[in-house]
Amino acid sequence: MLVPGDINTLTGGYEYDRRMLAGLRARRWLVRLHELDAGFPFPSAAALDQVAKLLATFPDDSRVLIDGLALGAMPAQACAAAARMQIVGLVHHPLALESGLSASQATHLRQSEQQALRCVARIIVTSAATAETLRAWGLADAAIRVVEPGTDAQPQAARDVQRLLRPGHVPRLLCV
Repeated sequence: MLVPGDINTLTGGYEYDRRMLAGLRARRWLVRLHELDAGFPFPSAAALDQVAKLLATFPDDSRVLIDGLALGAMPAQACAAAARMQIVGLVHHPLALESGLSASQATHLRQSEQQALRCVARIIVTSAATAETLRAWGLADAAIRVVEPGTDAQPQAARDVQRLLRPGHVPRLLCV
């Protein structure tokens, strides 16, 4: 599993990655985590060289999960590795659709991400909306799997919901 930067970064995307890693290990998969340069999705030439060297150390027929924050910015490296390995891309949100990008950055990221995703064996996305975006980009529907983020069950919350749903009670909810 390749992720850009520190896996313990406190964002929803990294939490998703941590949960995926823990879930695979709970199923007794041998998963090695490799933290890449934190400069993705705008990696330096040295960061891209480092990724290429890392991928070259993996045995043929390896299965490699690459977080989309890195994958979309490394099409040459991903496509070269995909010739001898099964690459699985994890797309939280298309890079080109992130806010704060210039028009040229968005165009570059879209082309780069499309190229990388065309080389992978599978694409995991975190929402149906992301899947639809990738289909609209011409990516093969058969390769795309939606795995939405979940939440942990909370017994207290379940009891509270039952109490709120009793006849004659009008629940009031506050969402923040």
